[in-house]
Amino acid sequence: MLVAQTRPRNRKALIVDAAVVLFHRDGYHRVAMEDIASAVGITAGALYRHFSGKQELLCAAVLAVIDDYLAVAGAAAPGGLDAVLRALAHRAVERRDRGPLWHRHARDLAPDQRARVRRRLRLLAARLDGALRAARPELGAPDADLLTWAALAVLGSPTEHSVVLARSRFEEILVRVAAAVCGTPRLPASGRTAVPAPRRPAATGPVPATRREALLVTAGRLFRDSGFDAVTMEAIGAAAGISGPAVYNHFASKGELLLAVLARGRETLRLGLSQALAGAGSPADALEPVVRSYVRPALRPDGLPGLLFAEVHRLSEQQRYAARRAQRDYLDEWARLLPVGQVEGRVVVHAAVGLVNSLVLIPHLRARPALEDEIVGLALDALRAA
Repeated sequence: MLVAQTRPRNRKALIVDAAVVLFHRDGYHRVAMEDIASAVGITAGALYRHFSGKQELLCAAVLAVIDDYLAVAGAAAPGGLDAVLRALAHRAVERRDRGPLWHRHARDLAPDQRARVRRRLRLLAARLDGALRAARPELGAPDADLLTWAALAVLGSPTEHSVVLARSRFEEILVRVAAAVCGTPRLPASGRTAVPAPRRPAATGPVPATRREALLVTAGRLFRDSGFDAVTMEAIGAAAGISGPAVYNHFASKGELLLAVLARGRETLRLGLSQALAGAGSPADALEPVVRSYVRPALRPDGLPGLLFAEVHRLSEQQRYAARRAQRDYLDEWARLLPVGQVEGRVVVHAAVGLVNSLVLIPHLRARPALEDEIVGLALDALRAA
């Protein structure tokens, strides 16, 4: 006698959890609905009974990760700032395969879905912000907001790399770095909170002399603003003042153009790093110029350093391996400046770089008149926590 199999009551939650893992591991555009269905052990047809399409499922996955962090922070809130930081660090290390998808894939959502995600993220920030302001009542609201987003970026950093370290030690380092950021003495004291300056259009500099250079500069800016998949070669050509067919005289495909943009980003960072190290008398002296050599280009309209981390998953397997190796070599130069072992240094460096990559992309923070110096200072606080 055949026994009918019953559908688990939490099937929708199982689908979302599988989507979180796959989107984080492989990237939204590399994952098909069939892949998610297979991971859950159901057919694609059964999957579509719960979600109308992949974009709806992505939204559910992003919100599920935020809600998980919200619950963790809420449960720890009565214990104060240290308890919240420890709880979030524990969750980040425990679930490294379920990263904060909003960093990488928010641009893949529809406008109304992005608005939902932003509202939920503000709730998460408010949980940490409340604990921070209770611990540091001298902070004004804008400065507490800056430190909140910086600490959240630090705590989310383990999901963006694969450095292996004992869990308890990993968590302790994250807490120490996040606490150093939250406790920074760099911001003005009570009553002297920095006043945001009026928004100004980003300087674009002189028009490039060659069409190839114009395409590289324009593509970097558009990839940063809208994401690789949302930008067409025709849109890049139009923004650069080049007719559609002429674009292909310089780059055979959008993938080739992305590869060239990322190569430009690596060259920019290597040159900046070399110059920063050459002018320093000791590892301690090198930290500030090294950090600034990363922050300054990250704040430019093309945001090349951030693209190196955000868009690598678009490349072929061989290209991704080469890009990841170049990233690792670059960040190891930072790590060797710290008075700790190489593995622990990598964890700290990833936290500091994650802080930079996150803060430069938050629109309301870009109105702060001294943002470059503030980000450099917070990244130094993170690194010196080692």
